[in-house]
Order: sequence, then structure tokens, then C-alpha cells
Amino acid sequence: MAMINLLPKQLVLTLLIIVIIVIVFSLFNFYMSINPGKWPMHFTPQSFNLEYENVTFETSDNLKLKGWFIHGNNTNKTIIVMHGYPTNKADVLPFSMFLLKKYNVFLFDFRSFGESEGIYTTAGYEEVKDLDAAVKYLGSRKESKNIGVLGFSLGGAVALMNRNDGIKAIIVDSTYSGLNNVIESMYRHFYFLKYPFVYLTRLYSKLFFGIDPKDVSPANGIKNTDKPVLIIHAKKDTQIPVKEAHILHDANKKAELWIVENADHGETYALNRKEYEKRVFEFFERHLQ
Repeated sequence: MAMINLLPKQLVLTLLIIVIIVIVFSLFNFYMSINPGKWPMHFTPQSFNLEYENVTFETSDNLKLKGWFIHGNNTNKTIIVMHGYPTNKADVLPFSMFLLKKYNVFLFDFRSFGESEGIYTTAGYEEVKDLDAAVKYLGSRKESKNIGVLGFSLGGAVALMNRNDGIKAIIVDSTYSGLNNVIESMYRHFYFLKYPFVYLTRLYSKLFFGIDPKDVSPANGIKNTDKPVLIIHAKKDTQIPVKEAHILHDANKKAELWIVENADHGETYALNRKEYEKRVFEFFERHLQ
């Protein structure tokens, strides 16, 4: 009889412990996601003997961002190359140097990353202001009368959600269609148990930032843009599944789509350099007139 009386209490205690574990674990993951720490910068343009300027510019919400303006081959066209999460501008420097054959290149650190100010990332929502600030800065330079964007992962999401008329053409590489999809993918190994974690992550975002991850939607961005867009994605991407590229393309059938075979996240250029450069140059040449 005593055992029967104890069972409900034990069950309640067990459920309570499980709930506490889920809350603590999800809160820890949320904190680490918005504040992943600073990656080291292993090199600068000087490491490759490139002519460049260190640049500081300010966002509309008063954050100072750091960038590199790298001079190309006597051109007034500039490509803004934007890094992914959770890296910095140095991470995409080697990948973007081929653009210097025809364009200036502008690299900058999103808020809270690299050398820029900021204490947390919003995975694209507030970072739209960072791109606006970069375009505004470039508008003050005579070498930047035509601006294109090449964004990797997070950078691509920002490019699609931005509405700045100063940008004439957009290329996105390995970009997600919605932040909520990224959160679900982050907890995919929990199978059906992922839903409490996803719900709590959305709740934390609303409580701390007033942002619903479902509103961080590059798919809506590409759907409503009138700019030309090229979508590049690795077929075997294990971080941002290739279905995300198809969702983006379905949202805007006018966008161009290139699925790179036998490549994982971050390998689209490394494994297909000649084809990658050819497609990127052809796209920008058509749309940056």
C-alpha cells in the first residue's frame, strides 16, 4: 500500500526533473546561440598582399562595425561579401578574392562578430541594419556606384531580408529559408522530443528580444524582392539541408538555382572553383550595369 502511495509522488518528481532539465538545457543552448564567442582572425588582406583600407562605420542603432575595403581592378562596382555564423570577415576573405579580378570587395563583421561591436546575434533579424549601414558607407565612395551582394549562410539570409535599393543583385550560398527551420534542424536528433526545445527557444526569443523566429524569414524576403537572385547550395549540406534552397526557389521562381553535387556546407566553392567563378561573374555582369 505504501508503494502505491509513493508512485504518484515519484512520477511527479521525475516529470519535474525532466521539465527542469529541458528548460535549463534549452536556455543554455539559446544563450550559446546568441553569444557564440569570437572566432580568431587568422589573416587580413595584408596577408595576401592586397591593397585595402580598414573601415569603421555605424549602424542606425549606434553600433560600430569593422570592415575591409579591398581595391579591385579600376572599377566602380563593389561586391559586399558577408560571412556566416559564427565566423567573421576573415573566414570569407580567401573565398572572395577571385572577385577582385573585376570588382572591389567589401567585407565586414556583423554585430557581435569579429571586430564589430555588439553583445549578441539575432541570426539575421537585426543584422539587416548592418547591411544597410554597409551600403550607406559604400554610397559615400566613388568606387562603389554599383553594388552587388554575395552572402554565405547567415550573410545570405541577411541579403534576402534586406530592402535597400542600393543593392542591385544578390547571390546567396548555403542559406536557410527561415530561422525556425534552423532551430528545428538544431534539435533534429531529438526526433519527436525536439518540439519542447523548439517551443522554448521561440519563447526565449520573444521574451528577450521581442522577436519570433518565424518572422526571420529569408523565404518571405526573396518572395517580395524585385532584385535578381542566384541561389547556390550544396546538395549534401549537413548543416542547412538542401531543401532550404528549394523552399527559397519555390518562393521566387525567377531566382536562379544551382545545386552543387557532392558538396557539404562550405564546400561549394572549394570543390568547384572554375564553375563557381564562371557563374558568379556571369550573374553580376548581367545585373551590375
